[in-house]
Order: sequence, then structure tokens, then C-alpha cells
Amino acid sequence: MRFVPSRDAQLTIVELGKERTPVIRIDNVSRDASALVRYASDSGSFAAVDGNLYPGVRAAMPLDYVKGAITALDPLVRRTYNIGGAKLAGAECFFSIVTTPPDRLVPFQKIPHIDTTDLLHFAVVHYLCGASFGGTGFFRQAATDFETITPERENMWALHRDAALNQLSGNAGYIGLDFSDYQQIGIVDAEFDRLVLYPSNLLHSGIIPVDMAFSADPAIGRLTANYFIEYRSP
Repeated sequence: MRFVPSRDAQLTIVELGKERTPVIRIDNVSRDASALVRYASDSGSFAAVDGNLYPGVRAAMPLDYVKGAITALDPLVRRTYNIGGAKLAGAECFFSIVTTPPDRLVPFQKIPHIDTTDLLHFAVVHYLCGASFGGTGFFRQAATDFETITPERENMWALHRDAALNQLSGNAGYIGLDFSDYQQIGIVDAEFDRLVLYPSNLLHSGIIPVDMAFSADPAIGRLTANYFIEYRSP
């Protein structure tokens, strides 16, 4: 299975928050996104990942598809984030489905997070589900005013993150709009065949409706294709 970009793709780039971090949104990404859903449904290999805080199950993606998608995204990433001379060093990729209901979350799953402080690392969420499945939210930590977490900010961010975790209500679920320790600076709503790409050190969280289907069935659950793209300085 190979990635074929849609001729109707629509690109939007927005700069979020006080730090004006670019976030890329592409609608109508693939010529046949439904084929990815069928592939995921036929794979039968979804499972929880040990040692990972993702609140659901994951499965392998077709590598030819991923290679084509990343090759297509690469020039846009370089241009948007001014990393023209960096070397594309690798990528992780997988299908993901959120299956953990709010009352079964551990504390770290209830707050915004980063994937790494690496400035040359980028995350991609390709929505293979519809608008009823929430979206991706981006946040500012209220105590520090941080929106992106660099190596220099990491200790202070973690200190205030952990202090807030200690005060977190035991019945708190997925993050909402009224979470006082973080201020939402933007959201990209879920939409079938919509892709969002952002720096992995930008504070973010899945926006998960409490009444959605937490099904592990790719045909009816919150199915996404996820990539982590890594660059290295020349």
C-alpha cells in the first residue's frame, strides 16, 4: 500500500500562542484515506504498548505508505520550521485508537504533555475518524507561561507539572477547557482525512469527548495514524 496525495489537499499554517509556534493542518490528505481504515481493520494486531502512556492500543502501519507520506511532508516541514540543512534521521509510525475511558486514566494521562525536548522532532496525527472524536489541543502552562519545553525549561516545567498533579482531582478525566493549570492556546478539530503536524516539544493533548465510543474497532473507534519524525543537525 502506497501513499498517494490528494489533488484536493488544503494546507493551513497557524502560529499559536505567545511563542507563535507554527502548526500545520492539511485537509484531504490522501487520495484514498478509507483504504488506510480498511488496512487497520484487517490487520488484527492492535495491542497496548508496555511502558507507554498512550491511553489505548496501537498497531503497525504499512511501511511503504509511511515512507511516501513522510517524503511528501519533508519539504513542508523544512520550510515551515527553517531546518533546511537538517538530515532526516528516522521516524516512528503506527495506527492508534483511544480505548481508555476517563475513569481509568492515570494522572499523567490527564494533563498536556510533550514527546521530547528535541527541537528537531515533529509529531503528526492523521485523523481516520470523524468530527465527533474531538481533536488535538495545544496549551500554555499557567505557572511558567511555557508553551514549548526546551532542554533549558525542562526542570522548571516538570517541577510545576508535578506540583499540579498532586492537586489533581481523583475523578478528573481527559483534559477539558476548564483546567486551571493550563491555558488552551489552540485546537485542531478531528475531521476525517485531516492531518496536523507540530513540534514534539509543544505542550499538547488529545481532546477526547467523554461520550465517544472507546471501541478498539478501527471502523468505529478514534482511529488515527501517528508519526514521529526526527531530524539531526548537519
